Amino acid sequence: MDINSNSKVMMDFVRLETEVRQKAQEYLDDISEANLKAFAESTKYVAQSILENYFLSVDDIYTNSVLKIEDIEVFNKFIDFHDGYRAQIKRWAADNEITIGEMMVTPTLKYPEMEDANITKKPIAIAGVGTLVAVGLFIFTEMWIAVAAELLALGVAAYTYKKSKENREKRYAFRVKKYEMQIEQEKARLVNGLIKDLKTWLSNAEQFSNDVLVSFGIQ
Repeated sequence: MDINSNSKVMMDFVRLETEVRQKAQEYLDDISEANLKAFAESTKYVAQSILENYFLSVDDIYTNSVLKIEDIEVFNKFIDFHDGYRAQIKRWAADNEITIGEMMVTPTLKYPEMEDANITKKPIAIAGVGTLVAVGLFIFTEMWIAVAAELLALGVAAYTYKKSKENREKRYAFRVKKYEMQIEQEKARLVNGLIKDLKTWLSNAEQFSNDVLVSFGIQ
């Protein structure tokens, strides 16, 4: 955990972005129910771990380090099991918990068409593929669960099309390329959006932490 020149603990946003992008590379090359779930769970853990490291470092700096509280009465209030600094931060984390959400997906083949195509085909149900479950993070809204669902639908459709008899059509290469572009766009939207919202979540936690410190007369 970084500490600035004023001996104040800093939230590790660099670690957040680095590790979320690493998890995306690890789990999102192959889009599947299991990989989307693993990505959601791992990114949730990253954010929670950063928050935990942050508040433990803040706690340490005021109880065991350079800014240790000298006033015994304030010190005892700060470490109080029910209403001390740690207790209040843990309550905030519970009240503002990042949760894992699910959304049902029924994949269809909606072909990316040639630019000059004058016929719009209706989506075709994928035979042998039932309803799937997309898993994502609920931070402030269900938005990232919905994006995960769209990504799963695209991934299954692209995989099915590549395995279909239509791979002998002249449009095969075009459609595969379009699927791949759409998947990359949705992945970027998911990853960048999660990073942005998780940074906001951690910033909110940091502000709450500062407010708690002020309540103890520390800042």
